[in-house]
Amino acid sequence: MRLTSAVVAALLSVTAADAQVVSPAVDGGRIAGHVITLSADIVTDATVTLGRINDQGMTWQTVVTKTDASGAFGFEQLPEGRYRLWASKPGYTSRQFPDPNAASVRTFDPGPIVDLARDAQVQDVQVVLRRAASIAGRVIRPDGSAAPDVQVQIAFRSGSEREPLLETRTTSRRDGRYEINGLPPGEYLVGALNAPAAQAAETTWYPGVADPEPGSAVTVLEGVNAEGIDIWLTPSRRFSVSGQVSWPVGVTVERLTIDYGDPAGISSGVWYPDDPGGLFTLAGIAPGALTLLARGDSDQGPLLGIASTEVTGDSVDDVRIVVDRPAVIAGRVVYEGNVPASSQATSIVAVQKLLKLSVTSPVPESAVDANGTFEIRGAIGEYDFALDGLASGLRITSVIRNGRPLPMNRIAIAAGETIRGIEIVVGR
Repeated sequence: MRLTSAVVAALLSVTAADAQVVSPAVDGGRIAGHVITLSADIVTDATVTLGRINDQGMTWQTVVTKTDASGAFGFEQLPEGRYRLWASKPGYTSRQFPDPNAASVRTFDPGPIVDLARDAQVQDVQVVLRRAASIAGRVIRPDGSAAPDVQVQIAFRSGSEREPLLETRTTSRRDGRYEINGLPPGEYLVGALNAPAAQAAETTWYPGVADPEPGSAVTVLEGVNAEGIDIWLTPSRRFSVSGQVSWPVGVTVERLTIDYGDPAGISSGVWYPDDPGGLFTLAGIAPGALTLLARGDSDQGPLLGIASTEVTGDSVDDVRIVVDRPAVIAGRVVYEGNVPASSQATSIVAVQKLLKLSVTSPVPESAVDANGTFEIRGAIGEYDFALDGLASGLRITSVIRNGRPLPMNRIAIAAGETIRGIEIVVGR
């Protein structure tokens, strides 16, 4: 059914902000109006939802009704407060493209807001339905194969920034296809995360550009699906890190190895420099923090050295790692309460926290004698501790030095350093 021109003009001139307020005929407030389309057609049998908005801007206490043969709806016996209305019908949406100048633009505007005074009646609220559209396509790896289980999300430009629309997330299927439905008309950016959430994910923007680049906007027309919006994932950025391992004058070093990785243990590896002068180049390094731990055998015993760097937008040169005598950590294990000898620790291990070491790297550890004393050799970096042989229910409760607990029960130590007087406190 199409409204008369006079009725259409009246409806389109009324918004939730200036809707007519009349004296109440019954106790309690009332909100009523019509659902129409952009082309001024009335919408029958549409689902209209009314929700209260709390002080934090969240919608709650929703109630639902249907429009009648004239597209009208009404909600009765309402307390005063702020309300939001939205409507739905298969093939339609009351979503509106966000206002880039709004304070919060991370979601669509679902419909009009009404401020209802006590026992007031707000009439002729207009809820506009638009024919919904979708964006669909495939996520494709750089080699042309389908990329399944990739998170895809829509955003839009707000000045020089991209604003993601939180309710548009989806995941590509086994064939790489994705589809995002229920979209109002607008200019959208479509992005795909090319790494699992647990890793340092980078967003590729349609049609296949890296995050620093603007990407191409997809124009969605009312009710017209945008198909074939294929996103070609960009290869993950990789760089090289090079430098030199050095050692004291007069010392002969052989069999150098370099363990490298990040504190979270997401990326790690081991490199075996073959240059007699200790020069090295690590290839294929992902952006982020990187710690390098060098180890070598010498005519004076094992040598250790450590360095860190930040890999950002380019390769890193001239990383220097100086190897020296390993550090020593000594102390004793003490127990809270009466713990029999059969339940006490038999050995202690220092667990490296700056990077994940390769399986070929020696683990700094020591036996724990009957008095609880230990001496760990071969350490460098930052460590916490693990005890072997403890009875069930016992654990390390604190690590103390000079009467003071160490933060996070960790200790940092440099090459050639000796730290004594550590107390590993065990309790329940």
